[in-house]
Amino acid sequence: MLRSIALLVAIVVVAVGCGDDTVASSTTETPTTRPLSAQEILTEAAATMQAVETLRYEIELSGAPITLLGVELRSASGQYLAPESSQAVLRAAIGGLTIELATIAIGGTSWLTNPLSGAWDEYTGSRAFNPAIIFDPELGWKPLLTTDLSDAQLADAASTDTYRITGTAAGARVEVLTAGLVESQPVEVQFDVDRETATVTRMEFSTIGEAGQTLWVLALSEFDEPVTIDPPEVG
Repeated sequence: MLRSIALLVAIVVVAVGCGDDTVASSTTETPTTRPLSAQEILTEAAATMQAVETLRYEIELSGAPITLLGVELRSASGQYLAPESSQAVLRAAIGGLTIELATIAIGGTSWLTNPLSGAWDEYTGSRAFNPAIIFDPELGWKPLLTTDLSDAQLADAASTDTYRITGTAAGARVEVLTAGLVESQPVEVQFDVDRETATVTRMEFSTIGEAGQTLWVLALSEFDEPVTIDPPEVG
């Protein structure tokens, strides 16, 4: 009889011990990953964008007009090829009419189609329009996303797939962002950064000129897809 009681007590003790282990293991907290800061996200994005060889860009302008060679630039849709080439179709307005112009830029030389004849004209120096400077790995992305951006903060994103970051871009960066079409001025910039790839997929900012305020929206996609950009035949 005593043996039976002892055996029963032993079984109960073991069962209780096992129960305690189960409770302890079930209440153990799973370690959580620390959220990335705005600066950490920007640093990773800068490194990613520096390595991008090609991309597609869409630039939309609204508000006060931005003038390029006598026409009001409304939008641009094109491709970038590292380190300093781009090609695009520009939509512009002149005399109340909406027109389309093709442009190619390689290095310091740009070509633009004549709106009347469609022939290519060459432009160099201060008259050259080269959107490639916006995406330059050293002059564009690196300082814009790191040293030349202040007060960077995380904001609510429109999508769960992206981070949204706001900050103040230094005046010199704005000349780069607008391909030289706007004079130096600090602006508030909003970036959308893809959470998975760390690519910048969208930028938005406003500039002030003699005609008033202009809103710029840049959408970026098709990273590192094959792109070929050759100089056009002039004449």
